[in-house]
Amino acid sequence: MSRAVWCQDPACHHNNLLYAPVTHLVVHHTASSNSSANWANTVRAIWHFHTFTRGWGDIGYNYLVDPNGVLYEGHLGGDDVIGTHAGGANAGSMGLSFIGNFTSYIPPSPMFNSAINLLAWKADQKGIDVYSASRLAPHPDRPPVSWGLPHLMGHRDVYGSTECPGERLHELLPWMKNEIAHRIGFASPYVYIDELTGAFSKSAANWYSTESGCGFNRHAFYTWSTTDPAQSENWGEWRLNLPVSGRYEISVYAPYCITGRAETHGALYVVHHAGGSSVRTVSHESGVGAWMVLGNFDFIAGQDNRIWLSDLTNTDTEFGVWFDAVRWRPSVYIPPMTVTNLAPAHLSVHNTRTIHFSWERTSNIAVAGVQLQASTTPDFNEPVLAVDLSVDANNHTHTFGQDYPLLYWRIKVTTYLHGVVYSTPTRLSIDTVPPVSAVYAIYELAHNRFAVFWSGDGTGTAVAGYNIDYRPEGSETWTRWRTDTPSTGWLFTPPVGNGYDPVYWFRSQAIDAAGNVEPFPPNPGDIHTGTAVFLEDRAWLPIVRR
Repeated sequence: MSRAVWCQDPACHHNNLLYAPVTHLVVHHTASSNSSANWANTVRAIWHFHTFTRGWGDIGYNYLVDPNGVLYEGHLGGDDVIGTHAGGANAGSMGLSFIGNFTSYIPPSPMFNSAINLLAWKADQKGIDVYSASRLAPHPDRPPVSWGLPHLMGHRDVYGSTECPGERLHELLPWMKNEIAHRIGFASPYVYIDELTGAFSKSAANWYSTESGCGFNRHAFYTWSTTDPAQSENWGEWRLNLPVSGRYEISVYAPYCITGRAETHGALYVVHHAGGSSVRTVSHESGVGAWMVLGNFDFIAGQDNRIWLSDLTNTDTEFGVWFDAVRWRPSVYIPPMTVTNLAPAHLSVHNTRTIHFSWERTSNIAVAGVQLQASTTPDFNEPVLAVDLSVDANNHTHTFGQDYPLLYWRIKVTTYLHGVVYSTPTRLSIDTVPPVSAVYAIYELAHNRFAVFWSGDGTGTAVAGYNIDYRPEGSETWTRWRTDTPSTGWLFTPPVGNGYDPVYWFRSQAIDAAGNVEPFPPNPGDIHTGTAVFLEDRAWLPIVRR
């Protein structure tokens, strides 16, 4: 719903507009009621509150979305306009607010779907890596916050001083990142290792965990620095499961979270690589909220590749030391894998429930898993098949338990380098039930001719053609009259001098689009010319079956 539709007050038009290219996406909730008789009126009320009560001159959000999935254009000015929704993060961010309170309420599916579509559009338009984080670019009129921010974040992630966008919505941000990436076909060049995965281990010491979902994927461990080796108890390490030997860039992350203290200036990372080990000193204080590059290192796949960090520094005591996510990528770019469905072909129709699937991959990068998926919907929300295969599989045969008028299949490949890759869904139909048909009407015309009509129905796929036979009364031999014809009627002129009674029987056999062939009816057949109704030329009208 455009702004011109819902905002018609004269105060909706103003000239105080500033612009900055969008690099970050901020999710809000309005913290208002989750029910309304008119959501456009709710948007107008929020505009009035922001404009006059708050004194912001306009509604703060760039966009809003209601529970029915209707999107509303917010702040005046269009694309890249600076809104008033996140303080020092206004310039360079796009704010989308879910209308309602999502502290304990999960947004409904239509609302989520529209929101993800909008965020995916903006991420695709601006080339935003929703998994990453960085600092906002400086703006002459709106100085940004001094720390880094996730490219997709909740309002609370800016300062840590609000519950917005509500706990139930904020906890879905990791899922939202995956959905956005999937919808625009984005494959991250990085592999992320979270501190909650099996690839991370830590000492059995006293640890602190973040609150309010702060940290990469809403969590991080931290402790306080010390310069005394005798007081050092906290250490952690991330193990790198690298697919192939080569040179990799390693980055680390320290989130911006409220702890009451500053971050250390001397986090000592030890990188164990092919040449032994290297120590890198990183200032969490200077790089907080953004990814910090440790450097490029050579690794040998299958060896003891890891990153180690402790609370021991040579710079400060009682400052924050962060044990959050790390990430790696090849220093030489390797294009993402693509997966292409080969067979069965798109829109193919099958009269057997045993289907042979085949596909191909464009890259030999290491694969963690391959799964064949099938669903009755193109979004794969109604799955009927999800079978895990060997990592080198390129074909599989499966027998389904029933027919499917519409079925979609795709391949899901999980790579170590680029995460999950999907093939483009392919549509097919399975129909094993033969159609039914009959010759249902014969009309006698002048000059010893007959108008013969037939029809049929397919259970799963439409009838593609008919075989029509005839035989004289008294003969057991059927003669093919029409072969695989799509027509449903024809003029019949009896052969001359066949030595039989001039009554002719007809029978029909239908073939559907799947290739299912109807058995012929038993003798004597469907209908014969002895039942024909004579039509004079002046009575010849269109014949429509009822």
